[in-house]
Amino acid sequence: MSLTNQNFIIFSSVDWTTQWQLHHQLATSLVSSGNKVFFIENTGVRSANFHDVGRIKERIVNWRKGTHGFFYVNKGLTVYSPMLLPFPYSKLSLFINKRLLKSSVLRWIKVSKFFNPVVISFLPTPLIQDTIEHLNPKLSIYYCANNMSNSSISASKVAPYETSFFRNVDIVFTAAYAIQDRAAKLSKKAFYFPPGIDFDKFDNALNSKDDIPADLDKISHPVIGYIGTLGKVFDQDLICALADKHPEFSIVLVGPEYTNISKLRERENIVFLGVRPHDQIPYYIKGFDVAIVPYICNKFTEGVYPSKLNEYLSMGVPVVTTNIKEIIELKSDYEEAIVIADSSDEFIEAVEFSVHENDYSLRELRINIAKNNSWKSRFDGISIIIEEAIEKENLKDRGWREKLSGYYNLFYTKLLRLMFLILLSYTLIAHSPLLWYISQPLQVSSLPEKSDVIVVFGGYGELGFKSLGFEERVSEAVHLYKKEYATNIILSSGLIHTFAEADVMRAILVDEGIPKQSIIVDQGASSTHESVIQTNEILKKQGWNSVLLVTAPYHTRRSIMAWKNNATDIDVISIILDDKLKEVQWGLSAKQVRVMIYEYMALVHNWLVGRI
Repeated sequence: MSLTNQNFIIFSSVDWTTQWQLHHQLATSLVSSGNKVFFIENTGVRSANFHDVGRIKERIVNWRKGTHGFFYVNKGLTVYSPMLLPFPYSKLSLFINKRLLKSSVLRWIKVSKFFNPVVISFLPTPLIQDTIEHLNPKLSIYYCANNMSNSSISASKVAPYETSFFRNVDIVFTAAYAIQDRAAKLSKKAFYFPPGIDFDKFDNALNSKDDIPADLDKISHPVIGYIGTLGKVFDQDLICALADKHPEFSIVLVGPEYTNISKLRERENIVFLGVRPHDQIPYYIKGFDVAIVPYICNKFTEGVYPSKLNEYLSMGVPVVTTNIKEIIELKSDYEEAIVIADSSDEFIEAVEFSVHENDYSLRELRINIAKNNSWKSRFDGISIIIEEAIEKENLKDRGWREKLSGYYNLFYTKLLRLMFLILLSYTLIAHSPLLWYISQPLQVSSLPEKSDVIVVFGGYGELGFKSLGFEERVSEAVHLYKKEYATNIILSSGLIHTFAEADVMRAILVDEGIPKQSIIVDQGASSTHESVIQTNEILKKQGWNSVLLVTAPYHTRRSIMAWKNNATDIDVISIILDDKLKEVQWGLSAKQVRVMIYEYMALVHNWLVGRI
């Protein structure tokens, strides 16, 4: 069998538009072999900081360039730039990001029919781990390209998740001996595959008659060149020392800036060319007199295999590097092709010596070493391992299990969403004052003042608060009457339950000692609007112009607005005597919620028809 006609999802630790790296090599090689690749750009291994502004802007550009972050590169290769919160270990951020990434990826898989993928992750974060679990992968592969947990204090939080990746994925690929040693202790399927070089591309450039790029050609020699990222591991002090000691040297830096390099910019003989297309990189190296790898030696760089090393060698130029662990491990392989400096002074001396080197045999040695470290040989080895693993999985006849797992994941995801929504809704309604605050605009209440008449509106039983039906409204009217705020009462209700509501309210008033002659009953109103209109007619006949209005608490706002719109000459004061109703309530009953919704809808309806 051959590694072809497979679906691959790559969770990258770099963006597609950044400097060409192992991630790009792997993706393009898989596509060239007849596979489809879904390349997901870096979702973050540490929290963002000020120096990430440029990356964030680039991510926004990538998002806008495609369709919600998805853009087609070429046949078989799609790239996704997810927009996520840049705090990978915050619980809230992680909760949100999991749902954003998972839903986007699963939706794309469904639309593109990208089922049963082989998943290769360069990131061991909890976000990626959770997403992979829902992809039902044919194989899961962790490609550990560097000591990620040692790259920053924030990134150190990834360590336990990386350990889990080493133990639980089907295959582990490592890009450095230091990582391989650690991975082999945790996984029986760990394989060493460092970055390789597209040798043919560099060899063609070496033998081409094309000139070196114009921006490099105009720079005076000798040219001390560097290709790569200007980040935290780039030893700025070392380069400044080299520039200061040899102002006649032109130190040319080609690559993106991911940290503050102000001290480098202070030197006139340090030239910044920025990011250049990968297919032009061989021509830049071709113009170098000496190529350098000036990395700081720390825990992170212990696990770094500088891919630029073989790129330099392929062009036959002298190479000077600091003594990072991976290069020391490879010293026997590179023989005299490179110079490894143990100190800053040694580094500068090596550059001084290499500038004047003119040894054809060394040049050929470097080219041959690069040829032996071709990416093609690396990819062939990777392909064989993946092929064998896929074949073993196929023999297991996983069809029914995959379907069952897929159904389970789908059901589980939807069930969790439903349970979350139910729990959230219940909490907001029953265990928070949110709805109480929402209901407050519906209530209008003022202190009672001496008025001509008390007006009591009917209603459908308990409007808004438990046991606050027409009995409570009548009780309020009795209280106001006996306190001598008014000497007359109007009952307005056309509702009929077992008995007419207005008759029942009148009977209660009489039973409470209110004189019959002080009570006026209006039984013709079937709505708030009609109650206001008909009550206003009574007021005009009696010559009354001031009202104490008693109705259900949630009904007061709509009632007052109806009065102001239809009886502008009447002074209306809304009364809610129960002080408990003004206290914050933690949770409302289902009946209260129902009435609150009804009242807001009624307000909108009455506004639309011009009643308020």
